[in-house]
Amino acid sequence: MNKTSGRRGFFSIFFSSIDFIRKLILNLIFWGLVVAVIYSLIPSRVNIPQGSVLMLQPVGTIVERNDSEPMADWMSSFTGNVTETPLLYLSRSIRTAAKDERISSLFLDLSGLQYASLAALQELESDLQYFKSTNKKIIAWSSYYNLYAALLASTADEVYMDPMGSVSLPGYSVYRTYYADAMEKWNLEMAYFHAGEFKSYGEPYIASEMSRDMKRENQRWLDELWDQYLSTLAINRELSSDDLKNWIAQYPDMIKGAENSEAEAALKASLIDGILTPIELDKELVRLTGSERKDMIWGGDYHPVQDGAIPGEKEVYVLTASGQIHGGESRPWSIGSDTVVNTLDRISEDKNIAALVLRLDTGGGSAFASELIRRKLVEMKKKGTRIVVSMGGVTASGGYWIASAADEIWSAPGTITGSIGVFTMVPQISGFTEGTLNLHSDGVGTTWMSGQGRLDQPLNEQSRSVFQTTVNQTYTQFLDLVAESRSMSVGSLKPLAEGRIWTGNEALANGLADHTGTLNQAIESAALLARLDDYRVEYHKEEPLNMDDVLGSIQGIRMSGISKFLESLLPSVSEDILNLKPGHVYALSHVANR
Repeated sequence: MNKTSGRRGFFSIFFSSIDFIRKLILNLIFWGLVVAVIYSLIPSRVNIPQGSVLMLQPVGTIVERNDSEPMADWMSSFTGNVTETPLLYLSRSIRTAAKDERISSLFLDLSGLQYASLAALQELESDLQYFKSTNKKIIAWSSYYNLYAALLASTADEVYMDPMGSVSLPGYSVYRTYYADAMEKWNLEMAYFHAGEFKSYGEPYIASEMSRDMKRENQRWLDELWDQYLSTLAINRELSSDDLKNWIAQYPDMIKGAENSEAEAALKASLIDGILTPIELDKELVRLTGSERKDMIWGGDYHPVQDGAIPGEKEVYVLTASGQIHGGESRPWSIGSDTVVNTLDRISEDKNIAALVLRLDTGGGSAFASELIRRKLVEMKKKGTRIVVSMGGVTASGGYWIASAADEIWSAPGTITGSIGVFTMVPQISGFTEGTLNLHSDGVGTTWMSGQGRLDQPLNEQSRSVFQTTVNQTYTQFLDLVAESRSMSVGSLKPLAEGRIWTGNEALANGLADHTGTLNQAIESAALLARLDDYRVEYHKEEPLNMDDVLGSIQGIRMSGISKFLESLLPSVSEDILNLKPGHVYALSHVANR
């Protein structure tokens, strides 16, 4: 054997060994992640001695259900970058702890809470009041109280804050980015077809500012939400709404009068009960409860146990659907009609389920997908299942389309609902491609419809007529089904429709809802409708992970990273552009406090 072939053989073996080691390491990492994800899904059990203190730390956004990718959830638990806390987990933990003789007190660490809808806050406020009704103490602390943390903390017996903290109460608002002038500059157009005078989702693409009518409409329901918020906060802190309004209006002077300390200003206004550093807090907690934070029962280890099923026992089934409504399978943060209909099929086939509570939190989506879900609910009612809809933070437009099938509609006082209207938007880029880029599209077709699906082909008059006719017809269908379900005439419904937004309190007053209250009250009502004396409540569980889910989660982390990068560059633009889907019924964009 010559030296050349010997060297080739050596390098061949060397690089083969390197490749083998590389694959081995990657496989070990991959299977390690798989095992870790599966292990993390197995709930831990901790010993809970008598007199324990439960510590809850809501982090990020309080959501109806946690739709994050499973792998992303697992990684977040290690990195600390948790972005969501399920409302149902908090609610059930609080109510279970209220009845748990081993739990003596509840400690709320609200430093990580970033957002919660007013409806979610009202749900939790009710749970916390229930906890207090059992003569158990609630203590709250935060490094800083934003709008959401402040309301939850107001239920506590003692409210503490870090010396460098503040209480921020900016109120509610709706601000949107308007693109019309920029689009005109770049020869872009958005063909906007809508039915409903106040169906304003597409307004930013055809105007340079919010119309006067929309400002008046938005101000109405924003003021209603704000009044609800201030009233609850004032009652809990034994203040008046006027006290709070004056404090907010004169906030700069309040800080100056408190030696330039925002924490002292909050203390003087009775929004908090004390100013404590974390070390001082631990001493105070020992005095009040006998436990430091490190000795408390962490909420993640406290799992509300569902009673075991008794053969033949009747059930009230709770199914949560949140996110954008679309056809096909559900994806994270969305409602897929196929997934929901299949789930409803399984529920309908279970003879033990006498009533369904459908918890909705959605601003709308596909009218067709909404109708498929509504039809399935109607079918279930005909077979004897009682249907109650419980509205979350938002149940509007396509969400209300679905809700119209219910025997009863429950909303929180602060739910955003209504938006009975329809729109379609079609981007037009032919002016940009031809006038700006000098790219020309040309060809021939057999009918006037040929080529109309291309973005670089302008919509002709026939297409525009078809779009508007379809939107009008869908709106008529929407009005008819709501009028029938709410026992109204179309004439009396129309002033409540037109795409108008209503709070839960307003919806109750104008007949679009039957009751205002919590999810627990909706469950009790469903049992009454089904004439159940003894029953158990079954909460929907997602299907267990399979290998496709794990692999999809890894891909999902990568895609969600790209999505978040885009949103960080142009948050409102990326959100709106991604939501442009023809034939959809949407409510207004997010309500913000910023």
